[in-house]
Amino acid sequence: MFVAEFTAMTKTLTCICLVALSLVRLHAQESLTGRLNAFMDEAVQKDLFSGNALVLQDGKVVWQKTTGMADRAQGLPNTMETGFSLGSITKLFTKVVILQLVAEGKIDLNSTLGAYLDEFQPEIAGRVKISHLMNHQSGFGQYYDVPDFNPEETTVQSASDFLPWIRREALLFEPGTGMEYSNSGFVLLAAVAEKATGKPYAELLQSRIFDKLAMRSTGFLYRPAQVPGKALGYLSNQPGPMRDNLGFPLLGGGDGGIYSTLGDMLEFDRSLAGDNRLLSDTGKLQLFNDPLFPGKYADWPSFQNSGNFAVAGGGPGVSAVYSRNNLRNRTVVVLSNYDEGSAETVFQGLDAILNDMPVPALQPSASKFIYSLLTEKGADYFTGNIETELEQNGYSLDDDMVLLFAGAAILEEGKADEAIALYRFYTEKFPRIVVAWNDLGDAYLLKNDRENAKMCFEKALEIRPGNPRAKENLEKINKN
Repeated sequence: MFVAEFTAMTKTLTCICLVALSLVRLHAQESLTGRLNAFMDEAVQKDLFSGNALVLQDGKVVWQKTTGMADRAQGLPNTMETGFSLGSITKLFTKVVILQLVAEGKIDLNSTLGAYLDEFQPEIAGRVKISHLMNHQSGFGQYYDVPDFNPEETTVQSASDFLPWIRREALLFEPGTGMEYSNSGFVLLAAVAEKATGKPYAELLQSRIFDKLAMRSTGFLYRPAQVPGKALGYLSNQPGPMRDNLGFPLLGGGDGGIYSTLGDMLEFDRSLAGDNRLLSDTGKLQLFNDPLFPGKYADWPSFQNSGNFAVAGGGPGVSAVYSRNNLRNRTVVVLSNYDEGSAETVFQGLDAILNDMPVPALQPSASKFIYSLLTEKGADYFTGNIETELEQNGYSLDDDMVLLFAGAAILEEGKADEAIALYRFYTEKFPRIVVAWNDLGDAYLLKNDRENAKMCFEKALEIRPGNPRAKENLEKINKN
C-alpha cells in the first residue's frame, strides 16, 4: 500500500514539476518576445526601420515582425509576403551557382580568368584564378570606381555587360597575396558562369536555385524597378522627404540584384543547412569556408555543429541581413526597404537580445546626424569639430554616400556656407568622387565664387574626362 501511494505521489510531483517547467519556459519565451517587440517598436518609432524580420529557433519560427510601407504613394503596407532587395547577399547565391558548375566539371576553381573570358590584359588573364575571385583575393576592386563608368547611361542585360568597365580596372595587389572586398570579382564570377553555360546569369539563378527550392517570390533585377509584391526601396538616410530609389544609379550583377521574401529565404536556409538540393556536403563546406566568415571547418559535420556566419547587403533603399548560428541552432533574417544600415542595426539589436547582451542604442543615420550638426551649429563649428563629433557619437565614414545624402539636402535648401563646409570635408575624405567635386562647385556658385567653382569642375573632369555636368558648368563659367 505504501509503495502504491508513494508511486502515485511521485507521479503527481513529476507532473507538477513538468507543468511548472513548462510555465517557466512559456514565461521566458513571452519575456523574450516582449523584448524583441519593444526593440522593434522603438526602431519603427524613430523611423530607423521598415521591413520584415524573423527568428528561427530549432527549426521553428519563434518570432517575426512586419512593419512599414512597401509603396508609400499607393499606401501599400509591407506584409510577410513582401519581397525585398538582398543587395550583396546575392554573392552567396553566386557562389552556389559557381560551386554547382564546379561539381559538374564546367568550371575549375584553379583555372585562370583568361580560360573563360577574353580581352583582359595578360598579367590579369593569366594570374587571377576563379578561386581568387570567390575569396576576394583577386586584386579587383569595384567596377563603379572606373573613371568613365556612368551607370545612368549604362544598359545592362547580363553580367557580361559589365566587362568593358572591369577590363579597365587595375589590380590593387598581386592575385592571391591579399584580400579586398570586391564587387567586380563577383560580377566576373557571374560572367564566367554565363560563359560556361551559354545562359544569362538571371536565368541561371532561376533554374539552379529559385526553381529547385520553389522560391516563387524571389527574382532578379539589374536595376531598381516596380515589381508586384516587391517593396520599393526608400532613401531613408537622406534628410527631408522620403524618396524612392527608382531611377537611382544602382546596378546589380553577380554582386547584387536578387530580391526575396522571409519565406523564400527560409527555404534557402533550410537547403543550405539540411539537404543537398543545391550542393553536396563538400560543396557546402566550400561555400562556408569563406575568408570573410569567422571560422574554418575541417568537415561538414564541424560546420553543422558549430558553424556561424552573417551576410549583409545594402545600398540606397536596400538593406538585408541573413545569419545562421549552428551552435545555437538559430537563423535570423532581416529584410528592409530603407537605406543600407537599417537591417544591420535591427539585426544587432535582435542578436543582442537573443544572446542576453546589452542592446546598442538606436540613433539617427550618420547623414541625418551630419545634417543636424551643420544646420544647428553652423559651418564654422562643423569644420572645426566634425571628426570629434563623429567619433564621440559612434559614427564612421566608411561610405561616402553618408556625406552625399546630407550634402544634397543642404544644397537643395540653398545653404551655401554649410554646403561648402560639408563638401570641402567630403572631397578631403573621398578625393576621387566626381559628384562631390561637382556639388562643391555648385555650392561655390551659390555665393557667386566662380574661381573656386571653376577649380572644382576642372577637378571633376580630371577624375572623369568628359563628365557632362562638369563640362556644362565650365562652359557657362567661361562664357560669362
